Amino acid sequence: MKDDLKTTHGHKNSLVRKFFNKKKEIAIKFAELKEEDIILDFGAGEGYLKQKLNNKVINYDIVPEHSDIKDYTTLKPNKIFALDVFEHLTQEEIKQTILNFKKMNKDFKLITIIPTENFISRKIRRLIGKKEITEDHKTNIKQILNILNKHLDLVKKKNFLTISHIALWKNKQ
Repeated sequence: MKDDLKTTHGHKNSLVRKFFNKKKEIAIKFAELKEEDIILDFGAGEGYLKQKLNNKVINYDIVPEHSDIKDYTTLKPNKIFALDVFEHLTQEEIKQTILNFKKMNKDFKLITIIPTENFISRKIRRLIGKKEITEDHKTNIKQILNILNKHLDLVKKKNFLTISHIALWKNKQ
């Protein structure tokens, strides 16, 4: 997978950077973080959450330089962030990841951001110089939500500017 994080989070257009920062701020608020939380940033990228939350976060990413650990399943986090990640995985990989999260800690909360990839988001992508359809996305929002709804309970959600679906999930009890 190509590591092109700078093309979005470090975009030359300040509005694009503000969009990415704002949606992550909403996700952080959804998490209702506490001092004692053990936080996993699954698909951490360049480590925005770790920078924002003063190194209180354990980063995991398929790019080894962005990871604090080799095997995220050895952790017992109670808060897991998967921000703009699941669309890069196959449906089977998403299911397995959720099952791994459940084994790690049955009382975890999952905070997700999923791109809607609707008409508006495609046109905005074009305006900022990107292709309308992202080639490395393997799973669409409907498929992702079906998997999440099967394994988790939705606590709250927000559609941010119709471009991103931000949600807080908890394990089904």
